[in-house]
Amino acid sequence: MKRLLKSFGILVVTLGLVAGTMPGQAQAKKVELSLAHEAPPFFVYQIIAEKFKEFLEKKVGDEVSVKIYHSGQLGGEKDSIEGEIIGTVDMAIVQSSLLALWENQMAYVDIPFLYRDIDHAIKVMNGPIGQSINRKMEKHGVMVLACMNLGFRGVYNRHKPVYKPSDLEGMKYRVIQNPVYVDLINSWGAKAVPMNFGEVYTALQQGVLDAAGLEPYSYEIMKHYEPAPYFSITNHIYQAFLLTMSKKKFDSLSPRVQRAILDTAREIIPAGVKITKDIDYRIIGKLVRENGVLFNVADIEAFKKASRGVHEKYAKKIGMDVVNKIREVK
Repeated sequence: MKRLLKSFGILVVTLGLVAGTMPGQAQAKKVELSLAHEAPPFFVYQIIAEKFKEFLEKKVGDEVSVKIYHSGQLGGEKDSIEGEIIGTVDMAIVQSSLLALWENQMAYVDIPFLYRDIDHAIKVMNGPIGQSINRKMEKHGVMVLACMNLGFRGVYNRHKPVYKPSDLEGMKYRVIQNPVYVDLINSWGAKAVPMNFGEVYTALQQGVLDAAGLEPYSYEIMKHYEPAPYFSITNHIYQAFLLTMSKKKFDSLSPRVQRAILDTAREIIPAGVKITKDIDYRIIGKLVRENGVLFNVADIEAFKKASRGVHEKYAKKIGMDVVNKIREVK
């Protein structure tokens, strides 16, 4: 009888120890995901990063948390993508244009004068055409989870209004590190200068750059109007930003967390479009009234003509069948 009671006591103690370690074990398995972006904390990237964190942690906060690194704390956008590939960065919000450095077909977003409007671009990028191309990034180690809106780029500079490409002759013009942008700006007679986004204000201020291109939202919120008060509406390239993830990190997570990440990415797309959509003209009014910015509508047909060779070059690279399908999307 004593032996039986002793055995029972050992069993109780053992079960108690196991039960006592279970919460600690569960906590030890909780994963912290890094989410990096290069923009300051008042930019749309941060708003979307916070929404993603909030929605994901509501779903699977017992298994995963998200830590946001803004303002290039983990490096520039190219650094973040490279970090995702090797596994040192888990997630990043980046401009779509940079992914073409790894996958040629990702230039489908950047072909000059291809998209009719924001709705057209968003339907393409998050629809069957975009998804089939975006998935090609996975062989490079990067997943594209969601595509969101920044709008159409214009041209701004330190010196004068720009009406036609020849007005940019010889200007040092900042571009993202993407061959489409380099070729396009050089085709206008300007000198393309690849540079990280966070360096542009100072470069314009110091005269290292003469000009750059952004949509009005980013131009206003980053205060680039202070060193470069001439903004010309050209709508030459559609600009998107993407929520991306390291394929290596995604594959290491449980199926429950994987599904929650994919679902959350889809859920934040409307917010990532709405925040920046249809606000450009309100921003233009504010910049004219309060900041003395000189806006003009450029000769868009002249810019289209000057850009034709670049349009055709990259349309062929991604496939004319793909370009034609993009044009047909309603």
